[in-house]
Amino acid sequence: MKITAIWRAGLMAIALMLGSAVASAQTAEIVASLERIAGRVLVREVTTGREVTGRPGLLLRSGDTVTTEEKSQATIRFRDGSEIRLFPQTTFLIQGAKESQTSERSFKFNFRMRLGALWAHMVPQPQPASLSTPTATIGIKGTTFRVSERDARASVALNEGAVEVKNELSSVELTPGQRLAKITRQDNLPTKVTDIPYKLDLKAEKKELSFTGNRPEEVFVSVQLIEVKTGREVARTGPIYFRSNFDRITYPPAAVLNQRGFVRVPLVIPPPEASDDELNGSIYVWAVVDHEQGDDTGDGRILFTFPVKTGPERIQIESQTGQGRRTN
Repeated sequence: MKITAIWRAGLMAIALMLGSAVASAQTAEIVASLERIAGRVLVREVTTGREVTGRPGLLLRSGDTVTTEEKSQATIRFRDGSEIRLFPQTTFLIQGAKESQTSERSFKFNFRMRLGALWAHMVPQPQPASLSTPTATIGIKGTTFRVSERDARASVALNEGAVEVKNELSSVELTPGQRLAKITRQDNLPTKVTDIPYKLDLKAEKKELSFTGNRPEEVFVSVQLIEVKTGREVARTGPIYFRSNFDRITYPPAAVLNQRGFVRVPLVIPPPEASDDELNGSIYVWAVVDHEQGDDTGDGRILFTFPVKTGPERIQIESQTGQGRRTN
């Protein structure tokens, strides 16, 4: 009788634990959505345990896992404006993502990439985000960076902001323009830091936008791969991914550097609306190498300006980070 009672009590405890886990999964917070998908992308939903096909606009919750198959890519857009670009054959877990309940809106993110590669732009938050791989853990302090994990080796490259990289043996903080290439869990990280040798250089014939008649403007942007130290052109092909602080720009369906490392593409920029006042007359466009081997190439950036109405309060854009702050 005692054994039966203990057995029943054990079953009840397990049932309560499972019920609690299911309830927690069902209430997992929506934190992001999928966009700019190419190829086949799968999402394992924390709420159902099912694996569904990713599609533009699909909402993602804390606890969901996104997997890109061969020749597939996708962007995860978070509610705070952060974005993560997943490259082919990547498994990425939104391990923990939560919005604070305080008066000042903020988010705390914890991610895990079991295998693969990504590029990320994370909006600064009061608490640094964290990304872990089997090889290293990256503390993210509001930044733009790349990470890959293959064959028990990781690579980390930093374009803007700051990241701290830790493995089992040591840690190091990277500054913009630095990278760690193919590190192991036992490497002495400070001795592995090198400079990013290349970057994308952006130019445009027209940088001042007028939006005459409140019509969109088409601008042509030239992208050239160059060597950082010398400014010399680098002959290497590869796809390009564009992003901006203005999310209504229309980009070309595809942009690929030719054999000379050059491409010229049109961007269609609509006139900003009243809700876009944080732009404060400044539209930035960044270009990113859109494949896994891009950790040796820094992002490029160009600034377009447009007239704005002056008032008692304005938004000042910090040129190094692209972040805005209100001023009188």
